[in-house]
Amino acid sequence: MNAGGQDVQQTLEYRTATAIVRLLPTGLLLVFLGLLIFALVDPHREGVGTLIGIVLCLVVGSGLIGVALWTRSSHGKPLFTLSPAGIHYRIPRVKSLLIPWSEIRGVDTVDIETGHWSFYSYQRGISIPDYHVMIYRNVTVVLLSKQFYDSRIFVGSFFLRGSGWKANFISKGQLVQMALHHELVSVEPQALREAVEARWHTFRDQPVSARTSVPDVPAVRSSMGAPDNAAVRAAPKSDAVAMGENPRAMSRWEAVKIIALLIGIVAVLTNLAGLWEVPGQGQEREKRAHTREERKYWEESLKRSKEETKKREAEDKERRREFDETMRRAFGR
Repeated sequence: MNAGGQDVQQTLEYRTATAIVRLLPTGLLLVFLGLLIFALVDPHREGVGTLIGIVLCLVVGSGLIGVALWTRSSHGKPLFTLSPAGIHYRIPRVKSLLIPWSEIRGVDTVDIETGHWSFYSYQRGISIPDYHVMIYRNVTVVLLSKQFYDSRIFVGSFFLRGSGWKANFISKGQLVQMALHHELVSVEPQALREAVEARWHTFRDQPVSARTSVPDVPAVRSSMGAPDNAAVRAAPKSDAVAMGENPRAMSRWEAVKIIALLIGIVAVLTNLAGLWEVPGQGQEREKRAHTREERKYWEESLKRSKEETKKREAEDKERRREFDETMRRAFGR
């Protein structure tokens, strides 16, 4: 069965692997910036905020690098799957569910506006709340009844829902828009809508009992050079197709960014190790070392002075006690 040139019997799997792998340059950039700031500042004189920022850059950057490299080899489960049975939608770390085509009231393309609150320092250390608006363009949404959403999809726990819940489920009166974000699964918005709409038009009138589950089969990625730039390939011995760009593929621009950042990280590390330095950096390091020695000397001198003061006070107190004891004994007789 075909609709608009599509084989609607084909099961399509959409994963977030490519979007996660594309975070590798971001992770490398954060590590580079953390090391660069550490190389330029004097950690002994900087405030706590700067040191926390350096640590956050290194930790978050390293985490992104690790996740991106792991995802490149292990693509994980699909975020959502289109099959004749319906949309198999996965809420990460919470649950997976099947949305039959008969439960879908319509398919549309919308712009979704959402945001989050953050705080920034205004003056004199005063933190001002600020709302950051984000707009996702040309997002494919399917319309569900409020009853189906409440009974099958809604998660009661705020922590399990997460901060991005309102960007995925948007209430519209008696209906709820469920967003299928094309950017997360690295496909073109028009291609995703066509795939959803073709299956909805074909299977929306079939009984729910005709199919009860979405096939859970592994899919292997490759590029087919489709007009919509979605790289697909059917998995062996199954009818599943993995949609989206190949997470193992790398564009020339991405390769240039990664190589440049790696060179920068190596350069900063060798600089920190003392293998090379920029003009005047040696004198600056010697000045910092001299300043630290002076500070250490004065701190130790102040510490010794305080200890000697406490010792003298203790001795004076002991002498006064002995004197008082002697006088009491003398007049007591």
